[in-house]
Amino acid sequence: MPARAVETEDDAKNAVWLDLLNPTPQELALAEKLCGQPIPSLEDLSAIESSSRISVRNGAAFLSSPLLRKSGSDFQTMPVGFILTEKRLFTIRFQFYLAFETVAQLVADCVTSAMPPPHTAPERQSAQPPPTEIPPQHDTLLHSGEILVALIEAIVDRLADILESMGNLLDTLSHDIFRARTQQTPIRNVAVWQRNLLQRVGEAGNLCSRMRDTLLGMERIALFLGESRKTASAIPVTGFALCTPRTAPPTPLAMAAPEEDGKTTAAYALSGILRARITSVSHDLSSLDAYVSQSQDKVEFLLDATLGFINIEQNGVMKVLTVVSFIGVAPTLIAGIYGMNFKDIPELNWSFGYWYSLGLMATTIVLPLLWFWKKGWLGGIK
Repeated sequence: MPARAVETEDDAKNAVWLDLLNPTPQELALAEKLCGQPIPSLEDLSAIESSSRISVRNGAAFLSSPLLRKSGSDFQTMPVGFILTEKRLFTIRFQFYLAFETVAQLVADCVTSAMPPPHTAPERQSAQPPPTEIPPQHDTLLHSGEILVALIEAIVDRLADILESMGNLLDTLSHDIFRARTQQTPIRNVAVWQRNLLQRVGEAGNLCSRMRDTLLGMERIALFLGESRKTASAIPVTGFALCTPRTAPPTPLAMAAPEEDGKTTAAYALSGILRARITSVSHDLSSLDAYVSQSQDKVEFLLDATLGFINIEQNGVMKVLTVVSFIGVAPTLIAGIYGMNFKDIPELNWSFGYWYSLGLMATTIVLPLLWFWKKGWLGGIK
């Protein structure tokens, strides 16, 4: 049936997916009663060790991963949790994620389209059904494993969109770093520009790091689900409502069935078709991880380029200070010589001695300036 709020156990009857968004203590208590096991808290979902992010307890798979989301021009990361049991899928999240809403709408549309139209008169059935007649529908339209796979696929699609935004951000940042300035910018504005570039490069590096954490968590979940049959066999199911038209009633996912080697199917083990979809998701995650690695290399390159430009600007300032300090040495020496208090100084009684000393000081200033200008330190001949 379509999505609805669950407040009592009766409301959760026949519900396959229970989505906990910022759950209250009452909602957590009800979810724990329905699940039969404790629901992980935000601190539990934030744990970084693999044993905490992926575990199996009492026949239920507990999965968690940090999830990156885009909120306007900002990016935020919060953990999400999945509990795959025999009859239900529980999702725990503390932020709005578009992927969950997309799958919820997909599930609602699927269930609605599978319901018979209201107030329809029963049609007369022939003795023998035609060969093309679709077999009767199963009571359970969807099961938890199918919804979990659809959620993972939607999350990967959203992560790909975020990566596209990150690529555009890096392209814009690269253009701003390497574009030529057409006019002389004051040193004060250059410092602000350089600080802004460093902040943007740092934000890009932080985004790459958080995206890598998200992809790593999703890859672990996909790998766990894709290899579930290695530890617990799965029953093949033909047709799924969230991907293809239903042509046969599905077998319940968690139904225990003995295999040839005596093993039974675990609640979290996926069927053959779902494992194939998870394998495809794993390939997509690998390609996204390679893209993030390339983006991280580009961030490092842009950081080195930004620091290189800053060093060039600092070298220019040091050149100016060097010129100023150098051209002041000779005039200071001349002033010091003629300022000594000796009685016998040849130019002391010379009528042109004052102008001679000033001219000598000016000459010692102009000649070094011409030399630095010729060397290109003052923007002259290169």
